[in-house]
Amino acid sequence: MKRLLVSAVAAAFAVSLSAAPKTPKWLVLDKMTYQSGVDRVAFEGIDKLLLTRLVQAKKYKCLDRDMYDTAAREEGFGGKADLIPAGYAMSGEIVQLLKSGKSRSIAGTAKSEYIATVSIRANDLRTQQAYEAETLRVAAYCQTPKDMLVHVVKRTALAILMRDYPMYVMDVDEDDGELTLSYGADFLEPGEQYEVRRRKAIVDDDTGEEVYKEKTVGVCEVTDVGKNTSAAKLISGKAKLKDVLRFYESDEGAAPPVPAASVQEVSARPFPPAKKPRIAVAPFITKSKTVTVWGNSLEARSWLDTLIDHLSIQLTNTGSFRTLDRSFGPEIDRELDRIVNDPNANPNDVCRLSKKLATDYLVVAEVMFSDVASPGKDYVTGLPLPPPSAQFAEVRFRCVHAPTTEIVISDIVRVDSQNFYGTPEVFMSGSSEWSAANVAAIIQSRLDPTGFARRQAELKAAAEAAAAAAAQQPAPAPKPQGVKLGF
Repeated sequence: MKRLLVSAVAAAFAVSLSAAPKTPKWLVLDKMTYQSGVDRVAFEGIDKLLLTRLVQAKKYKCLDRDMYDTAAREEGFGGKADLIPAGYAMSGEIVQLLKSGKSRSIAGTAKSEYIATVSIRANDLRTQQAYEAETLRVAAYCQTPKDMLVHVVKRTALAILMRDYPMYVMDVDEDDGELTLSYGADFLEPGEQYEVRRRKAIVDDDTGEEVYKEKTVGVCEVTDVGKNTSAAKLISGKAKLKDVLRFYESDEGAAPPVPAASVQEVSARPFPPAKKPRIAVAPFITKSKTVTVWGNSLEARSWLDTLIDHLSIQLTNTGSFRTLDRSFGPEIDRELDRIVNDPNANPNDVCRLSKKLATDYLVVAEVMFSDVASPGKDYVTGLPLPPPSAQFAEVRFRCVHAPTTEIVISDIVRVDSQNFYGTPEVFMSGSSEWSAANVAAIIQSRLDPTGFARRQAELKAAAEAAAAAAAQQPAPAPKPQGVKLGF
């Protein structure tokens, strides 16, 4: 009996160890480099998109070292800069991008197969050595080379993640043999194929480290993608629970891409109501000086400034944050200088002002613009008609924890020009306000999900009350007609 009890305890302990989640690693992502002759325009923005994918996976704790200067300025405001050392860095290089010569008609559109070769390296920051490297082949059918960006980002991000978090078979349906894979829509697409590999842990006698012996047992194809998992079917061989998956290139090349639905994730860690975090919107950046709307050239900087103003207002109106206005930086610096140099000022004034000015979170973004043209004018109003569907702007934003530069939110808001109407000025104003509302909603839903749900319920109740009041309002009485007296 005692032996059985000991065995049961040991088994339970082993299960608890195997079920324990891995501790996330701190990661810094270096800038992507290019070999000579590579079309860099096709990969514009790849660094921020790749970082967004890694943050959304929630397997690494990603640091934004590009924000170091801004975080250091927050220390001047009285914030405590406590930069976290990263465990290792990932770097990559685009080796080549070329056409394979194959073409295919997808949804009535002729597309060509492009092949990109990407080299990625993992560098241990403690030893300053590259300890792992891999060369990826990414093939997809696209209209233009720029369309390859999304496929390269997905495959590169997945390759980085699979170094520490291999994709594996989570479940096997006994009825139809359907496999459930451990990665979802952010990284996989229907039609992709992967090797199914059986692995066994063994100990290296020379180093004492645990390594894995692997062998290929089958090939599977992704049939459907979800938020966190995907479904696949076996094409050949076999598979069982905990089998891992590796990249596989079939003879037919890459399957045509299928767009996946965008899914918003919600954090489960609301902030205490008594401690509203301070948040500041840093100046957004863009490489575009002007943008053309309905044939009119307008300043892109003006759109960004309007977006920042709207975003500050939206974040304040959520009631979840104490919003700081960084557009008054010179005025704040002068006020600090005045207090420091005033012989009659209380020394504690500087400390109190600095504590009020230091932020907890910084919102930063890069915006990519596209020119939009109208198909014609409304014959009644004479105003330009919006196009059926065309992307006007893509707001790639991040919310950074200022003291450590850790990225807590990384997401994209896309602006479809068909949602806006009117003169170019009205179009610009409406689209920037819409973008700000969506960015603010994502930030609140992740940093304060309880407050976000309450705000959504209040807005819905107010809309329903207004509709009910309008329905019950009596029709206006007719105006009395004047009476002409015959004198």
